[in-house]
Amino acid sequence: MMRTYLERNDEKFAIQLGNFASKIDLYRADFGLTAAETSAILEDANFFQWCVNNLKKVDTYKRNWSSFKKILRKGEPNVTTNTFPDVPVLDAPPTAVAPGISFRFTTLVNRIKAHQNYTTAIGQNLGIEMSVVAKVDLDNAKPILKIASRGGKVEIDWKKLGFNGIIIEKDSGSGFQVLDKDFRPNFTDNSPLPAVGESAVWKYRAMYLYDDSQVGTWSDIVTISVAG
Repeated sequence: MMRTYLERNDEKFAIQLGNFASKIDLYRADFGLTAAETSAILEDANFFQWCVNNLKKVDTYKRNWSSFKKILRKGEPNVTTNTFPDVPVLDAPPTAVAPGISFRFTTLVNRIKAHQNYTTAIGQNLGIEMSVVAKVDLDNAKPILKIASRGGKVEIDWKKLGFNGIIIEKDSGSGFQVLDKDFRPNFTDNSPLPAVGESAVWKYRAMYLYDDSQVGTWSDIVTISVAG
């Protein structure tokens, strides 16, 4: 077991930073902070949250474009049309900040924790108290996938269980090939469905990712029939 307060996952760090930034001004006088310092951490939080939110849109566009390219080159059973993916519309950016958000955050947290007015209750409210993180089993890790069709798309449900994400492979009829990586359950396959009146069988498998490396073993293969 190890103890840490800093969230490693980007989405969780964005939430942690946002919580801290939204409350730190309440303790400005207690820790001798300036208005400029509390405003700066709020700008960091807003800009990082914007980055995380739009990354999902960019990743989806990349996944759709890769699927478009693959079908364009090799074709796919029962697929007769191949439309351009929609270009993502990004949210309006807040005030841009310099690189090094995590360093600025931890520097400020260390300064606050060293102050005589710091208490565990304040730390819990700010989301900077230590939490226990269990070590994951890297050798025997095996994702459990559940598959369903929702809203005309195939969706794969999975659980993180302390890992960073999963890499997903798909077999559309010509063997397994890398489809995408997913770091935030659940995953939606935006590949084009077969042509109207046609059907196909899609198979999926996944492996956990930890620090950007594949660990453990492949999941059991899940299968679904799709139709245009």
